[in-house]
Amino acid sequence: MENRIKIGDFVKLTGSTLKTVRYYHKIGLLPKPERTASGYRLYGPGELNRMRLIKHLKSLGLDLKRIKEILGGINNNATLQEVLQLLRSELTLDKKNIEERIEKIDKMLNQGMVQLDQDSLESPTFQKMAEILGADQIENYARTCPEIYNQQQKLFGILDDFQWSEYYHDAFRDMAEFWNTHPEKYQIALDYGARIIRLEHLSEDDPEIEHLARETSEFIGSIPLLAELTQQFGLPQPLQRLRNEMIIGVLPPARKKYYQLYEQYIYSEIGQQTGGKTKTKCR
Repeated sequence: MENRIKIGDFVKLTGSTLKTVRYYHKIGLLPKPERTASGYRLYGPGELNRMRLIKHLKSLGLDLKRIKEILGGINNNATLQEVLQLLRSELTLDKKNIEERIEKIDKMLNQGMVQLDQDSLESPTFQKMAEILGADQIENYARTCPEIYNQQQKLFGILDDFQWSEYYHDAFRDMAEFWNTHPEKYQIALDYGARIIRLEHLSEDDPEIEHLARETSEFIGSIPLLAELTQQFGLPQPLQRLRNEMIIGVLPPARKKYYQLYEQYIYSEIGQQTGGKTKTKCR
């Protein structure tokens, strides 16, 4: 008993607390110690080493349950090795996530972002479409339709924050792949985009808005794959109305009118091609 200490001294020596030591006993992390004839707990080298290992493993970020599992098989080096390898993988992922968050914060600071609802972060959907289209196509897009390019980035940044449907993002990917394999049609779409930009200088009552809405809807409707993908964007009500409201919220007045008419005409085009049936995978 000469090399044994009471719980008060054990707590001080290990830099712990009475509550913690008793809790460790309760959950089996620390084995129950010997007791004196009068019932006092006694702690020796074994308990001190156990407490030291617990503190070391806690400093690595392990929770008490995993620490107990490791210490239960402390003679099995594979147990500790496997857990530490897993912990290292988790910490590496955490490090990557933290670095990405710091990068986003730096970007927001560099852009002078002062409002939380401003969009300054890149949209994963827009990035994926850009990768599929390729640098040359994206450069052509940004040069031909800079206003639409910037507004689309902002719009995707908003819409990406929500889970609209199972097929929503797949439809954008498939559309990008179509444009990539049909550059001549993509150029036509960019030409339409340039004309859409010029609508901003018109009044909402200008007939050119309706004319262009019909023309672009006929162009998209004439391409079966694009018509099908447009259907995949379709959402149950009121999600469709809500999405449309969020889209037109970032557009100038004449472009809002164009978008509303285009939505009306494109689904009419699709309805005529399918005999009035506009079922989508999303419904």
